[in-house]
This record gives sequence, C-alpha cells and structure tokens, in this order.
Amino acid sequence: MNNRSWVENIIGAIIILNIVVLSSVFLIPRAKVMVNYWGWESEALMETSGASDTPNQYSKTYQVANQIRKITRDNSIILMPADNWEFGSNRSAMIQRLYPRKVYFFGDNSFSELKYNLNPDVPIYSVAFPGDGAELCFEKDVEKLGETGFGICERSFSN
Repeated sequence: MNNRSWVENIIGAIIILNIVVLSSVFLIPRAKVMVNYWGWESEALMETSGASDTPNQYSKTYQVANQIRKITRDNSIILMPADNWEFGSNRSAMIQRLYPRKVYFFGDNSFSELKYNLNPDVPIYSVAFPGDGAELCFEKDVEKLGETGFGICERSFSN
C-alpha cells in the first residue's frame, strides 16, 4: 500500500521538474562548451561565443586584442579609436588583455597629452577601423588584424 499523500507526490514532481530545468538551462550548455573547447589555448577561448546562457559579449574585442598582441611588443604604446565600436568594446577588457602595453583611446585627455610625454625608443602603433572618425593610420601601411575589420600601423607622432 502506498502511504504517500498527494502533497508528497506534488513536491517530488516539483523537485524532479526543477532538476530537469536547471540541468537543461545551466548544466548542459556549460558541459557542451567544456567538451567542445577542451584543450584550447586561453587566447582562443576568449574569442569563442561562450555558453548559451552566459554568452561572451566581448569575443570580438578579444579577437582584436589578441591580434594586436601578436604584432606589438610589450613596451609599445597602442593608440585606439574611441571605444564606441559597433560590437560594444569594453575598454577594460582591451586594456587588461594588452597589458603591459600602454593603451590610449582617441578623445581621452590622456590621448591629447601623450605627444608631450613620448620616448623615442618606444614603438607606437595606431589601431583603426573604417569610419571611426579618428583616422589614426591615415590610410598608410595598414596591416589588417585578421577578419575583425580593424587595421594597425606603426607610426610616430612626427608623422
């Protein structure tokens, strides 16, 4: 004979339903990401879209930053356009990823004061994308940063 009441049956059903929902919404998407990207390098992981419940909203920012890291040296100065890019860059993500390079964004006070504090031994790179308004590379010797739509050029303030 079954001694369980209908209340106990409902509570048990709710618990099982919660486990199913939590697994399908949180556990399964994260498990898929871990299986799909197992063994990948950290740079490549930053550029992925992430799990469906917590998408990586800065994957394109990391793509640009990783391309810049490959081209520039650690002591470089990086001049960036204003961070109003169409994919929503995150200024802090860009600065953290490019550390120890010094990153300056067009339009900031530190950007305009930079030309008075330059060391001629430090390489300077400008990053640009079409229509950014800053025209930091002046359309000369621009090297594309992969498929990101951005370009980079080495320059000096005397140019």
